[in-house]
Amino acid sequence: MFEIFEFEFMRLAFVGGTIIGVLAPTIGIFLVLRRYGLIGDGLGHIAFGGVAFGQLVRADPTLMALSYSALAALGIERLRAKGRLGGDVAIAIFLSSGLALGLVLARLARRSTDQLWGYLFGSVIALQPSDIVQIALIAFCVIGTLFVVRRELFFITFDEETARASGIRVGFYNILLVLLAALTVVSAIQIVGLLLISALLVLPVAASLQIARSFRQALFTAIGCSLVSVYGGLIGSYYLDTQPGPTIVLTALLVFVLASAVRLVWRPSPLAPLP
Repeated sequence: MFEIFEFEFMRLAFVGGTIIGVLAPTIGIFLVLRRYGLIGDGLGHIAFGGVAFGQLVRADPTLMALSYSALAALGIERLRAKGRLGGDVAIAIFLSSGLALGLVLARLARRSTDQLWGYLFGSVIALQPSDIVQIALIAFCVIGTLFVVRRELFFITFDEETARASGIRVGFYNILLVLLAALTVVSAIQIVGLLLISALLVLPVAASLQIARSFRQALFTAIGCSLVSVYGGLIGSYYLDTQPGPTIVLTALLVFVLASAVRLVWRPSPLAPLP
């Protein structure tokens, strides 16, 4: 089993996967509890449009993906906050238009299917040490910001109206949350891909909520489930000769099914928030 660590690309994949495995559920728990779990899908699709645009104009695809997903995050939150459209409708608009834009721009850029496949579903073989540094810096910024504003986000997550009445700038923190989600989506391009990152944001959290008794317990359990999914998916993809991204997602789905089975037997008490 340890022979896989003889290859540098697998060592880099495990390091990058560990960072994403911690980062995704850390922000994902706030998104899921706020019924905003699908935002990862929407941002991933629109980020693909940014990647294709970057290829077309010969700019850094990752930077373009970040710019597109950040603008999309602001657009989704604005539509939701104005009350004209529900959050799910706003996400659906950006999701479908983002993928369509990406496919059209990729065609205009004359990029091969293999290049598109790497962005959509991940390409750990192409990971470089510089990519790991970039992922680590993004994770540090996102998790550090979440730690600083954790109390406000916690309050808003469980009682937005009371938080608003208490003087908390709910709109600001909502925008901050979706921008951090955009950063997280872009950071996972090579690990699980733009179309699959939503699963890593949602499935480990959903699994943890089956058995956790408190918010803190749910967070750490989600991180554990995420890391199991990443490690299991990377090992499985190596021995089964499958794509790492989809294999990680299927492993996360298996973890969720097992957690649901445990819940049926154990029946833990409902999630109790912790300050």
